[in-house]
Amino acid sequence: MAPYTSLIAAVLQTQKLITHQLNSTLRPLGLSFARYEVLAMLVAAHGPLPMVRIVRALDRHPTTIGTLIDGLEGSGLALRTINRADRRSTLVTITDKGREVATSATRALDAVALADPKVMHRLHEDLQQLLSATRRASTAAPGGRHTTAVELSGGRP
Repeated sequence: MAPYTSLIAAVLQTQKLITHQLNSTLRPLGLSFARYEVLAMLVAAHGPLPMVRIVRALDRHPTTIGTLIDGLEGSGLALRTINRADRRSTLVTITDKGREVATSATRALDAVALADPKVMHRLHEDLQQLLSATRRASTAAPGGRHTTAVELSGGRP
């Protein structure tokens, strides 16, 4: 077995369990965690965001982001418009209802207790170090810099 295979497997399994818990928490608000991520970016942006920026920040396929935004639009949480400055670009704006739902969703997510707070704090620090090291390794490899949603949005709503 490779040296860190069990660690990687544990991280991926934990990610699945956390995603399931977060989606269950957000379901009553009509959101998935993926839709929440888009809303969080829109809240943090304080104005319209080009769709391409959301695609890059969340590192998802444009079709996936389009589908997420379709759902947000259908729920009255976001609006999509053509960028007047560049008609090839689509802008996404959060609605007042979207801002309210994002605030409620953030409160609901903050109340999710995944483990003992001390364990979570230690784990957060360790995962931040692992994430930084992984980013450094991935940017050193062919393909260049990888930008995250948090870097582009400035954090959560």
